[in-house]
Amino acid sequence: MGAFVTDRAVPLEGVKVLELAEGVAGPFAGKMMGAMGADVIKVEPPGRGDAARAFPPFLDDAPHPETSGLFLYLNTNKRGVTLDLAHPSGRELARRLVGWADVIVESSAPGRLAEWGLGYEAIAPLNPGAILVSVTPFGQDGPYRDYQSSDLVALALGGLLYITGDPDREPLKLGGQPSEYFAGLAAFSAAMVALHHRDAGGEGQHVDVSVLEGIATAQMYAGLNYAYLHENRRRQNAFAPMFRAKDGHVGVMYRQPNWPTFCEMIGHPELVRDERFRDVAARRDHAGELNAIVAEWMASQPKEELYHRAQAARMPFGYICDARDLIESPQYGARGYFQEIDHPLAGRHLYPGMPIHWGHERWELHGAPLLGAHNAEVYGGLGVSGEELAVLRACGAI
Repeated sequence: MGAFVTDRAVPLEGVKVLELAEGVAGPFAGKMMGAMGADVIKVEPPGRGDAARAFPPFLDDAPHPETSGLFLYLNTNKRGVTLDLAHPSGRELARRLVGWADVIVESSAPGRLAEWGLGYEAIAPLNPGAILVSVTPFGQDGPYRDYQSSDLVALALGGLLYITGDPDREPLKLGGQPSEYFAGLAAFSAAMVALHHRDAGGEGQHVDVSVLEGIATAQMYAGLNYAYLHENRRRQNAFAPMFRAKDGHVGVMYRQPNWPTFCEMIGHPELVRDERFRDVAARRDHAGELNAIVAEWMASQPKEELYHRAQAARMPFGYICDARDLIESPQYGARGYFQEIDHPLAGRHLYPGMPIHWGHERWELHGAPLLGAHNAEVYGGLGVSGEELAVLRACGAI
């Protein structure tokens, strides 16, 4: 299946990926590989499918396993099969898929694949070059390895919540599921490095990706602050506040190298001579007073117009984009980031694209598979007859 519009070879052409992962992180890694030309086979439990199929938004706000926006976004450029790994016949079929794959991405609880005879120790003799990428909340070992988790848990235990929000209030959760997407990028990157190692003369290996450690890495400077200064880094949003503008919100950094220009723009040139705001340290100490002055002026300013004025003066402002702002942004438009993707049930809709460009070409994204859409094609390619498929379906293995 073509994945990249170019006359050159696609980056991962010929790479075979078996995705045994659900949710966000593992499927996001598979999505990246599929967009780059890998043949990705997504395995889902029969009947219910990937857990992401139950998450909104749904087309017309009507819950349906084939029209979850989250699932459709995460599973582009994949072939889809159903398979019950807890069923003995399903596990036998899984071993045949393992023998086919270069990369296997999984998100089962630590030790679960081993219980089914599909852990790395069992995979390696079947396929010595196979790379098993395990994405779990806490990693394959440690006292928390069997604990349940969520994005909120990862952000909390990863330390990011402690430094997010107003310093005078409780910590603030970041929107979306950033820990999951960060882990997905880590899994994708690790798979690429492992493939390079194997193709350079090495062998397959087991890659252990911890969602928790990804967040701890993403905000490592707070940990360094403690290691270097023996003190916790405080929340400091008052020094980089969000102000209500005429039609939304705008973020401002007070570490302005051109402080006089900032004061002139907000109509208070006298602040340059005010001892309370003479330098960065003073502005930090009197952030509340400064915020009150800026907020009064900011309330009458159109957010996007203000953003461009400030940036033209080399001041790092940013207006807070809602969904329409994102889709209509000339920056995203110029780079062709958002793409329309067709789907047999959901129809044709606009989806976020890829965060990576390859030369000057665009990634070509194809719709996510219907549940079990490629059972006959994939299992037939492994030598399974139509009669065998009927038996497997009847016994609940697929």
